[in-house]
Amino acid sequence: MILLLENRSCGAFLRFVTLPLPMNDTKEPRGHLAVILGVGLALILLVVGLVFEKAWSHQAELTKHFEQCMERAPFKTSLNVARPESVLSVDALQRHFEQFDQLAKETGLPPIWNGTTLVPWTVFHQDSIEVARQCHAQLGIAQPQRQLRGTYAKPVWDPNSSIWATR
Repeated sequence: MILLLENRSCGAFLRFVTLPLPMNDTKEPRGHLAVILGVGLALILLVVGLVFEKAWSHQAELTKHFEQCMERAPFKTSLNVARPESVLSVDALQRHFEQFDQLAKETGLPPIWNGTTLVPWTVFHQDSIEVARQCHAQLGIAQPQRQLRGTYAKPVWDPNSSIWATR
């Protein structure tokens, strides 16, 4: 509604005039723009999701092959030794736990019972880490902490980590 001032032969008066307003053409393109942006965002998310799924699958497959390769590592057969509780007396078991704590504090890793005595983790796994190094070379693994998943992605199983640097 518009207020219009008219001047008719010296008599001015006001009158309300209803004029048709121009159509608001901006609503229709906004709707189309929102749909286009939504579809574009959905496509981007789909592509990113597919890329991450492919990387995740590759990582899982590489880990599976690495685990199969590590079956020949010496630590895989070490589980067949008698547990310390079954071979040590009560006094010897107490010394065993004290030695365990001392080795764990010194190395930062728990020692391993080899059937007769406690051995530092890095000493016990020296041969196994060599098998890991060979498996990495065989499978083309350059960065095991990034390329593998689970336990084998930890620094202790990376022959290039600082844990093995001084060995």
